[in-house]
Amino acid sequence: MSNLKEEETKTAGELTSEESTQGQAGSFTKWLDAFLDGLYRNRREENPPSGVIGKIWGMPSISLPFPWVSDSSQKESYFLHYFQSQGYGPTANECVTTSALISMNMLKDWAALYQGHHLEADMTIEEYTRDLDSRGLKGWKYRFSTRSPLPGMMTPWQAIIALKDFAKNLAKKYGKSFKVELNVRRDLNDLIEELQEGHILLIHGAWQTTFDRSDKKHRYNPLLTWLGGMPHTMVLVGYDGGDWLILNPADPWPSDKQKPVTPKISRMNTQQLLDFWGRKFLFYPPRFSFTAIKVDA
Repeated sequence: MSNLKEEETKTAGELTSEESTQGQAGSFTKWLDAFLDGLYRNRREENPPSGVIGKIWGMPSISLPFPWVSDSSQKESYFLHYFQSQGYGPTANECVTTSALISMNMLKDWAALYQGHHLEADMTIEEYTRDLDSRGLKGWKYRFSTRSPLPGMMTPWQAIIALKDFAKNLAKKYGKSFKVELNVRRDLNDLIEELQEGHILLIHGAWQTTFDRSDKKHRYNPLLTWLGGMPHTMVLVGYDGGDWLILNPADPWPSDKQKPVTPKISRMNTQQLLDFWGRKFLFYPPRFSFTAIKVDA
């Protein structure tokens, strides 16, 4: 009996020690998450833009006869037509690729209709990435190959190269083109002004990630947590009374690649936008960055 009691006491002591170790590890994980969040998160506060009445939509006037838009008031339908989900791409890292391609399809149709040409079919993310992969190392100018160690992704800087070369092609084919420039450390009023000018905006930011597997709010990813979070690029298309209207290529995400998703325009309030847009990822442009695409008058 005495031996049994000793074993029970020993086991209880071991469990207490194991639980203590787990508790210490959990406390360290939370401390490290908080430390890195403080390092990378947005620390700038801004109020929603004031004096903005009604909805603002980016992109040039859509008074041109787009077949899927019956009148110029249906701008939401216009943007939904161009939505693509990066989930149909060959890798999970295609947010920049998809955002750039959405913009290319918009610009191609604008240039063609403006000059009285018939519309061509829009290129899909599957077609575009397959084309770049087929170019071998030459395709790496625009996007790292699907079969590369990275793997398969376009950076914001490669997107600028791809868009500028696409602009040259439009100029040759249709006589209409656009300019591309990266803007850094801007503010909310800059976004409003760009939208009012009819520009397409690719906004660059990051989502917070965590070391803590039990954290359901933030995605568990130790490597990206060290680097700042989950980098992401989306197309900002409008503003509506405090909500920022966005084509987010990751939402919706296809549960089955053989079935189409229903396109949608995502909404972010100002604080959500600032948390994303102001978060620093080490290998992305500086905080509060966007790539502006400005069509030639």
